[in-house]
Amino acid sequence: MSLILKEIVANPQSAKVYFDAGLGSAAPRHVHTCPDVKGAHTWECNSPYCTSIEELCPDHGGEPPVKVGREPWRR
Repeated sequence: MSLILKEIVANPQSAKVYFDAGLGSAAPRHVHTCPDVKGAHTWECNSPYCTSIEELCPDHGGEPPVKVGREPWRR
């Protein structure tokens, strides 16, 4: 299984997982909540196109956020 979320360890005591939408680490992030039955968790994202922040994360079967430059309406 290939995981989509990346683990960023800037400070090992506060490691977080996040989805990079192609904007880089300096872009503002927001927090999603994954309600997975095996263990709910939060993850950060910098996609400007998120409409719901309480859905399954990509690693638990949810749709990945839209990446900048790969918007479906531009294809």
